[in-house]
Amino acid sequence: MVGVFLLSLLGLFGNASGAACNPEDSCPKLSDGSYCPVNDVTEHANINKDVKVIAEKLKQDPTDYTGAKKIYTEGLSSSKGAGKFRTLQALATKDMSKGGTVTNVWYNGFVNLYGTYSNVWDKYILECLGGTGICDGKNDDFKKYIINKGLIGVVTGYVAYEMGSGLAKAADGSTKDTGAPYAWDEAAAFHIGNRPCANTGPTASAICSLYSPYEFNWKRDMDFPDGTNTHTEAVKIFNFGLLNLRGSDYNAANAVAAQNAIYKIYAIAAIRSAIKYSKKASSNLKYLAEGWAYWRSASGHIAQISAATKATVQEIDALFDLSQTEVPTSTYCQVKEKVESLYAAIGIDCTMVGTWKDDDGSCTACSNAASGSLHSGSTEYVDMCKAQPAADDSRPGAARSILLTVTSLLLATSLAL
Repeated sequence: MVGVFLLSLLGLFGNASGAACNPEDSCPKLSDGSYCPVNDVTEHANINKDVKVIAEKLKQDPTDYTGAKKIYTEGLSSSKGAGKFRTLQALATKDMSKGGTVTNVWYNGFVNLYGTYSNVWDKYILECLGGTGICDGKNDDFKKYIINKGLIGVVTGYVAYEMGSGLAKAADGSTKDTGAPYAWDEAAAFHIGNRPCANTGPTASAICSLYSPYEFNWKRDMDFPDGTNTHTEAVKIFNFGLLNLRGSDYNAANAVAAQNAIYKIYAIAAIRSAIKYSKKASSNLKYLAEGWAYWRSASGHIAQISAATKATVQEIDALFDLSQTEVPTSTYCQVKEKVESLYAAIGIDCTMVGTWKDDDGSCTACSNAASGSLHSGSTEYVDMCKAQPAADDSRPGAARSILLTVTSLLLATSLAL
């Protein structure tokens, strides 16, 4: 009897990987409170909860590297159904070319720059979890920054993968909501997350602990307050992409424009981070680790634009070399000058990046002649969503987690009988 009951429970969350919403006008919103997915992508957004729990493991005294590694390699919060979990390590080692059958510009840029995709994040995260390689002899702060900030880069890369997947499916004619729009919703879910957040507006403080690329962009918006407010603009751009992937409204050029605009937002966040942390790194090496990880979140994309941008990216990578035992104060102005030289190629400008709020005037102010722009997106959100809940435990993902827990307990009881 217990076995039959277990199978019944498992059946309740067997489709936990996500699907069209049932009823169709009850899709759960994401943390921003505006974007309305046309699929239930709660479980996809839950991957950012794994990032959060890993960070909590690393805050423990003593630091729980073993527990953090277990979540990284086995997963915890993001169910794929039938008792299987999405893992951050799988995202960090994904073959986004699908065996060479799909062209993913984002992925190719990173592979061409760093050799393999595993060399982008997985190699360094595992080394720092184990205290080996680049983290051999490094203190806990250094290791934590590589791991925690690196995981934001892992999820960022997967956003790019799902956007590309959505475009490819639409090009093949799969524009029903469970086709290309589903992949695009997944991208938005990975980017934003689903933890409740009362205020995500342009002037709001990033205090919701979302542990997502969206929150990373939000924090850089606060650091560069006179620049483009990327975290709010991204939501409108994701919505524009969704609208142009659905059914008879499919517009390939518009969908590509949305993807490219998100790439641009990621480049701005990486550049802002490079400027900020190249300055802070001269006072503490943990900021070298932080700057390295955040810059790397879009370095491969910037490198693939041209041979010239690749050469400049490699020069910036060298300035963030993790083997350094001391970062010269001159690194700040070198990094700032080099990232600013990339603006024209990326399609951004000085006003879009803005000025770091702690800029001390020691470097030449940005003044290059580049003229950039960012797609305005769309605020015509799909009307298929229910109100955002006030607490995590009211979400479908939480219910599935409860079912998983109950099932595990019953299974243990069954085995003991």
